Amino acid sequence: MGNAIGVDIGGGSIKVSLFDKKGDELRSQISPTPEHLDNQSFLKNLKDTIRPLIPDAIGIGVGSPGPLDNERGVMISSANMQGLKNLPIKEELKKEFSLPVWYENDANCAALGEAYFGSYKNTESQLIVTLGTGVGGGFVNRGILYSGYLGNGIEIGHTTSVIGGALCGCGVKGCVESYFSTRGFLNRYAEKSNQTLGNAEEFFQLVRKKDSLALEILHFGTLALAHAVRGAIHLLNPEAVVFVGGITKSYDLYGKLLESEIRTTIFPVLNDRLKIGAGGSLSGALGAASLVFSKEKV
Repeated sequence: MGNAIGVDIGGGSIKVSLFDKKGDELRSQISPTPEHLDNQSFLKNLKDTIRPLIPDAIGIGVGSPGPLDNERGVMISSANMQGLKNLPIKEELKKEFSLPVWYENDANCAALGEAYFGSYKNTESQLIVTLGTGVGGGFVNRGILYSGYLGNGIEIGHTTSVIGGALCGCGVKGCVESYFSTRGFLNRYAEKSNQTLGNAEEFFQLVRKKDSLALEILHFGTLALAHAVRGAIHLLNPEAVVFVGGITKSYDLYGKLLESEIRTTIFPVLNDRLKIGAGGSLSGALGAASLVFSKEKV
């Protein structure tokens, strides 16, 4: 098996890396996402960032936020890159570089990267929950990613935690993402205090200082997340549940309650083999490159 290119498309930058089959990064390129986005300028920037790594690659894996269509390889739209619409990523990269291209939701890429290279890679199946600006999910069983219809499966962040609860960015009230995510924590704190926090770090600093409101919001959010994960465990029966993403830097503040609530509410028989914990800090680009390695194995 040769080397694979992984492309991590984010709101602020495009990171492209070349990986070997052990998951070691050999080379990388980073480009800022253009301020004034349109399909043509974005595709030019994307191709120029990838091009230097092409000679040593057998394929290209691309991950981005959704919604997307992974069968046609099209980014339908993006909340953080609003100038882009129906972006034909797969077709354009295949035409430009004459290599096979795979394209998936970034949470699905994260799941595959963790399943192949993470702390729980020796388990049979992994439910990966990404905790950051929002909440995402991915499920890998025996090395094969379940991507759902057109790559939009395992959207655990948009399962309902509170009937008629807080409005989520998706337009529906009560999603778990509205209670346990950077956006959720900051919005709930602003609602209750009329104070605006800048980022998740500020929120968790308040938790460490025993701010009563921050502690209350984190406690409720942790329970909401635990029960969303409980539902997914009952549906999927994974051997491992792995939490990844920026918010896991503060796992020490909520991990014990999160794991305890999950374990005390799922069917006891599932606890016998279930492993729960925070994953490593694998890059989004490695997750995308794992699409290439996965397709090679299947």
